[in-house]
Amino acid sequence: MKSFSFVSLGCDKNLVDSEVVIGKLLSSEYTKITSPEAADLIVINTCCFIDEAIQETEFWIDRLVQIKRDNPGKTLVVMGCYPQRYGKQLSSKYPEVDFWIGVNDFPFINEILTQKAPNQVFINKPLYLYDESTERLLSTPSHYAYVKITEGCNHRCSYCVIPSIRGKQRSRQINSIQKEALQLVDQGVKEIILIGQDIGHFGLDWSGKKELANLLHALDHSLPNRTWIRLLYLSPDSIDNRLIETIAASEKICKYLDVPLQHVHPLILQNMNRSSNIKKTLENLNTLRQTIPDLFLRTTMMVGFPGETDAIFNQMVSVIKSFRFERLGCFIYSPQSGTPASQLTYQVEDEIKQARYQNIMKIQKKIANDFHRSLVGKTLEVILDQGPLPKKPSIFLGRTYGDAPDVDGHIKVKVNKNSKTIRSGDILRVTVSKSTAYDLEGIYS
Repeated sequence: MKSFSFVSLGCDKNLVDSEVVIGKLLSSEYTKITSPEAADLIVINTCCFIDEAIQETEFWIDRLVQIKRDNPGKTLVVMGCYPQRYGKQLSSKYPEVDFWIGVNDFPFINEILTQKAPNQVFINKPLYLYDESTERLLSTPSHYAYVKITEGCNHRCSYCVIPSIRGKQRSRQINSIQKEALQLVDQGVKEIILIGQDIGHFGLDWSGKKELANLLHALDHSLPNRTWIRLLYLSPDSIDNRLIETIAASEKICKYLDVPLQHVHPLILQNMNRSSNIKKTLENLNTLRQTIPDLFLRTTMMVGFPGETDAIFNQMVSVIKSFRFERLGCFIYSPQSGTPASQLTYQVEDEIKQARYQNIMKIQKKIANDFHRSLVGKTLEVILDQGPLPKKPSIFLGRTYGDAPDVDGHIKVKVNKNSKTIRSGDILRVTVSKSTAYDLEGIYS
């Protein structure tokens, strides 16, 4: 039996694609191993969203190409966003790569691998959408899984390459998602994480209206108790009263929403080709907070977009200080070739971008520290990710309902009951005993 090694870069949506390919290969003649040096087949799933992602992708391709040079006879496959974006020009740049596979063609990897000619390119219009019957091997811990409910994006943010790579939004059917979620629960998954470029507009392509509330209603009524449903990535203009009411009424949907704002100044938002009515957006977010007690709101801001003056940046700072998001991430704008924003005048100098980024993160650290301090003494639902820790049989690491995997912090849980009955994936009610800016400690007794 042949062996393969897999490298997966980029976001959680990319990770699902990687899991599909791994499932496809395992259903064929391959077995998975860790070492690319020892594998017959090496596959890398790439990312090229921003400059840092491109640099990481090219670093890995260079490394894997060298492994192939040192170990002739291997097959090297580069798949995903990087070949979809740059296409056939990559063939001459990396002649050692056997197959370039875009975001539409990776499900056919077993068929592609039967081709004999070297350096082939399989890049077609992105139309693919997986369903509950697709082979897939989870690479996350066994108690949580990402479920991609949409693919592509209909927004045309001026700085973003995703629509040109992933295509227009395609939404899965509710019954398909429901079946997959139930299959995952049967495998032991306790946290279903719904993802897409903008899940708030789920269903708009086949229904003509937003269907996320209907999907959540279906999942809420079909999944067993003590299951978490987490929502990632809703555009600000996708949140309506019905969605808010659905989240508020459910005991399974995590009171946690990731709503990337990117900026707060109307001129910058207009040049980003995003909704520029920031007043209405903040009013909607305040309604969320008022309607859903103990809600954790996460957002993302971008600094250094063309035309961002000191005064405009200071307005962002003012909103961050006054609104006090429970969770906030920040990106430094990097111009991407082929995007409208890369052609804008008044590009911000790199040193200024870096200083603004550091400023935002310093402010958010203070906000997060104050917020976490306010949680001390409160009892929160926590899912255990790891434990017991080595030589500490009563200590586990977990996440509150307000913490998504990888992007947020964790809580160290001391179990005062019989810890032998506790395991990863358990959902406990934990009393917070100590806090730092990004992590917590708590007691389960």
